[in-house]
Amino acid sequence: MPDEVHISSLVVHSRPESAHAVAERLCGMAGVEVHCATAIGKIVATLETATEGEVVERLNAIQVLDGVLAATLVFHQYEPAQGRG
Repeated sequence: MPDEVHISSLVVHSRPESAHAVAERLCGMAGVEVHCATAIGKIVATLETATEGEVVERLNAIQVLDGVLAATLVFHQYEPAQGRG
């Protein structure tokens, strides 16, 4: 069990014609949850990871997806994994 839980929120900007496909790809990534996706290409998502390094890895992977113009980290918090339930 990891010692920490990292929660991050992202805004992903995609090409409007790719917004649906990008949102679907994000939903298929481990630890990623899509909360909102618009027809103009703005997507709000959260990440749940075990380390800060995984946050960076996921963000980098999202930034290079076909159709993605930018992915921006908006918020990051971590807490001890103990006590989460």
